[in-house]
Amino acid sequence: MKKPIIGVNADFEEKGGGYSIFPYHAVRENYLSPLTQHGAIPLILPPTTHDVGPYIDKIDGLLLTGGNDYDPALFGGSINPDLNLKIMHQRSRFDLDLIQAALKKDIPILGICAGMQALNFFFKGTIYQDIQTECEGTLNHMQKIADVGRPAHDVLIEPNTLLSKIGGGVEKIAVNSFHHQAIKKPGEGLVISGVAPDGIIEAIEYPSARFCLGVEWHPEYKVGPIDEKIFKAFVHAC
Repeated sequence: MKKPIIGVNADFEEKGGGYSIFPYHAVRENYLSPLTQHGAIPLILPPTTHDVGPYIDKIDGLLLTGGNDYDPALFGGSINPDLNLKIMHQRSRFDLDLIQAALKKDIPILGICAGMQALNFFFKGTIYQDIQTECEGTLNHMQKIADVGRPAHDVLIEPNTLLSKIGGGVEKIAVNSFHHQAIKKPGEGLVISGVAPDGIIEAIEYPSARFCLGVEWHPEYKVGPIDEKIFKAFVHAC
């Protein structure tokens, strides 16, 4: 049986630091290992081109990783000057082009954290640029990096959704949380499939596609049983 090739979008570290003093592209290992564990071959996609067609021609699935902040100017918005946003200039347009091309070929997509927000942007949705600033009375959605391997809060799963099917009909799960932005208005055609107790949207999906799921938490840290199931279902769909 042919192993599916799954494209994984890479981050761009312009100032260097850590891995190299020079600029570099990178993807965390824990995004890749669940793919290989379930029989896929990951292919890292650096945001160095506007022509994503050759990438899409080589892949059977698309994993959109987490990261910093997308440029709201690309989606009709503007940056709040009071916020210290870390804009991913290279990734912003590149990731949307990947989504468009993948959906056109009905290639399965899994979006994680910022990757979920990219899906929402593509479908003309909006975001809160900073949860603490714009949403009063919310939970802490930004764990310390040392704690992302532990649950931060629950997510209530909507029945009769792809996420519910993946979770075997479970109604509530515990997830980690490492994001300061969140979906404000869901994009056109998207279905909300998971919500935190404070009302923050935690999962979306696009039912018109073969497999198109976005989650706000980071399942690559395998905090709960559903995290492994998400990767397994995604690879199987590819």
